[in-house]
Amino acid sequence: LTVVTKQTAALKRMLNFNAPPLKNTTAEPVWKLLIYDRFGQDIISPLLSVKELRDMGITLHLLLHSDRDPIPDVPAIYFVMPTEENIDRICQDLRNQLYESYYLNFISAISRSKLEDIASAALAANAVNLVTKQLINQISWTQTWMALWTQ
Repeated sequence: LTVVTKQTAALKRMLNFNAPPLKNTTAEPVWKLLIYDRFGQDIISPLLSVKELRDMGITLHLLLHSDRDPIPDVPAIYFVMPTEENIDRICQDLRNQLYESYYLNFISAISRSKLEDIASAALAANAVNLVTKQLINQISWTQTWMALWTQ
């Protein structure tokens, strides 16, 4: 297996609410939103096409800091760096109850204090579902060429 194959599989799992994607199923996918920052966009873009995202049920993919309207009956999957600005915006989204549910995936490790900020906002909004750990903070352009993000 290559880095690209492993990273693509990890992304597909993340976009399936951190569950293995179902193979050979005729069931309609669950419709969902993908909210990412530029780093998340840079990681996903070379690996998954818009068609592949749609086939996985991603109806919209939006930048975290763009103006977004509430869509209260659709779950949102976030894929972002754990920066102060991103955490503040996620907490704002939670407080405003923009979506049905929130699946937060951070590209790199998140500090305890930032995690506590999110936990407080999520508890206040009654929006806690699942916490998982993803380690896919590299951009894979080809089978043999990739870039690692460091902070």
